[in-house]
Amino acid sequence: MGRPGHHRAGARPGAVLRAVERLRRGVRRGGGAVSRPGAAPVPVPRLRSFVVSLLSALGLPEQHAQDTATALIDADLAGRSTHGVRLLPPYAARLRDGAIATAPRLRVLSRTGAVSVLDGGNGLGQVVAAWAVRHSVEVARELGAAVTTVRRSNHLGALGSFTRAAAEQGMVCFLVQNTRANMAPAGGRQAAVGNNPFSFAVPARGFPVVLDLSCSAVARSNIDLAAERGEPIPEGWALDPDGHPTTDPRLGLLGAVLPFAGHKGSGLAVVMGALAGALSGAAFGAAVPPLSDYSRERDLGHFLLVVDVAALGDPEELIGRVDGYVGEIGGSAPAPGVDRVRVPGEAADVRRRALLAEGIVVPAGLAAALRALADELGVPAGALD
Repeated sequence: MGRPGHHRAGARPGAVLRAVERLRRGVRRGGGAVSRPGAAPVPVPRLRSFVVSLLSALGLPEQHAQDTATALIDADLAGRSTHGVRLLPPYAARLRDGAIATAPRLRVLSRTGAVSVLDGGNGLGQVVAAWAVRHSVEVARELGAAVTTVRRSNHLGALGSFTRAAAEQGMVCFLVQNTRANMAPAGGRQAAVGNNPFSFAVPARGFPVVLDLSCSAVARSNIDLAAERGEPIPEGWALDPDGHPTTDPRLGLLGAVLPFAGHKGSGLAVVMGALAGALSGAAFGAAVPPLSDYSRERDLGHFLLVVDVAALGDPEELIGRVDGYVGEIGGSAPAPGVDRVRVPGEAADVRRRALLAEGIVVPAGLAAALRALADELGVPAGALD
């Protein structure tokens, strides 16, 4: 029997898994992470409509499909293709097998002043995070700030998509998600802490200042891509199962990723995991099931802090001060070989503006997997032509 909110949406989950494997083979041929030479860009509205149609056919309610499509495409626009539309085939496999609820029951478990505890109902992480940010922004508008914890969520992709959305509404936003223990802490040789990604966003006039990163030297998805391509990884990215440094991505995936900046990244990961995992009531550490386990909820957690800039003073004046601060940094002397100094969020904003005008190139391997999924769901795939 499927889980609450789960719909089979027709085809067998094994067919989707075959589509995922076709995507992996396409990546190994160079079609999954880099643009295919000569491939025609897909206009963003067309691609977004196509993704919404796929998600709707999988059983997601309209708002949930819209939120997920927005987050996936925004990741591609920001240059985070490992967290973009490429995630749709594996997400579809988990949705259709009941590992993730298609129509989760999103609940506010408690609210004490500005502090809320939310239950994501085992929904897609993008669905849960978008709802949690909307809730937090509403509370912050009322009280000046909001602190929100979330349990029973899933992988939510690029966190900067959500913090940037809050910043565009005049909010300072901090968001963190916990992960399964996949990183060796400083001084350790086995995975004992998650790389627990986090993001900050601060409103500014030109574009929000957005910091989005995990506590590991590199996102685990980059090691996965290297393994799919048969390419080595740099030293300092991972340990093998015996705790030795490795440049073999296959051994790195079996072992543990390493923190950035040694004890600094390790310490941040511990704190982020305490906020998003332990304090949220979600699973943490080794209790989080691996992605390959479809029998249990992953029960990932989020922690949000949202502050209304208007509660700090005149928002126009304060945002002007942020602009001045950012301008000083951007105007500082660049290092040799660097054209200019950029602040967090600037490169992503430039890329986003360009791709909104030009469209997004969907690599051949990903396009094939999406067409296969669309065919199984009865969704026209003309947007990819």
